[in-house]
Amino acid sequence: MGHVPANPTSILKCLPRMYEGSQTLAEAAAVEHTPHATRTQNFRSWSPANLYNLYQRTYGPPSNETRFTKSSFTLFQQKWKAKQLVRAYHGDILIETKFKRHYLPDELPPIVGTQPGDLPVPLASLMFAQVEKRIDTVVFRACFADSIYKARQMVLHGKVSLNGRTMTDPNRKLQPGDLVSVEPSAVVTLQRPQPASGDASATADTSAGATSADAEADSSASTSGASEPAAAAASSPSASSPSARPLPFHLPDFAAPFLFIPPYLEPSFQTCSVVYLRDPTARPGVSEVPSPYEADGEVMRLAWEYYLGMGRKGDVKKSKKVRGQRLGA
Repeated sequence: MGHVPANPTSILKCLPRMYEGSQTLAEAAAVEHTPHATRTQNFRSWSPANLYNLYQRTYGPPSNETRFTKSSFTLFQQKWKAKQLVRAYHGDILIETKFKRHYLPDELPPIVGTQPGDLPVPLASLMFAQVEKRIDTVVFRACFADSIYKARQMVLHGKVSLNGRTMTDPNRKLQPGDLVSVEPSAVVTLQRPQPASGDASATADTSAGATSADAEADSSASTSGASEPAAAAASSPSASSPSARPLPFHLPDFAAPFLFIPPYLEPSFQTCSVVYLRDPTARPGVSEVPSPYEADGEVMRLAWEYYLGMGRKGDVKKSKKVRGQRLGA
């Protein structure tokens, strides 16, 4: 299908980092009991199972399903498969009817290069530009949540505010200049990792023994210097306040390939906030919509052609001039 430009925000270029650490990616994906572990599809999640599926979809046997030049599928089967893959990553929490009605554009923007010799502009990925404007998607893209499902839960539970007001609607589309703030206690990288079941019992026994030893030591020393600690605590109450202490940073395992910020966002990790600068766009050879698939590859093109031929709102067909027209024709 012609030139296939590389997507600079693609997470595939970070895949070799997944072997860092003592536990392999396959072992981490095998022990994780999530629905993603049984399907070789890519989702917006930092889970090891999702990264394993991404690697398999790129280099493993499932990658043969997206090599449509050597496929025995019919043209409609190729379009359907491409649509299934891109919809699993871009907006799998949206039902198909809602996606077509509120997020799928009627046409792609006519962006072309202005200089002689410019690379083709990858326009196919811009059909998901409206999905990137959702407030839950922005929270996930800013690395405040480890999955789009966690980001949606944070919005529903009132942990996210928009321009200073609490926002509980994850379907809210942002406008350029909007400020999104997240409670630090809800940010996944600022939460302590949960210990395993075996480690939890050992930790509980250790903490119980330490507590009893500390209690005996405190009881023996309480009679001699009880007044001095009380005076020190009264003089500096903010020093012992839990809210005044900085939260520790804990990076989940196998999360490094997903740590990138799109150019249309400006996050501040000190204040746990992000500014939505502008809508995602494209320029010659570059697309700002993050995706595990090539911005103008076969998968994206066939997915757009599927929606172009089937109609934007399901049963409402497009005109004869638009229906069936191939992208770039």
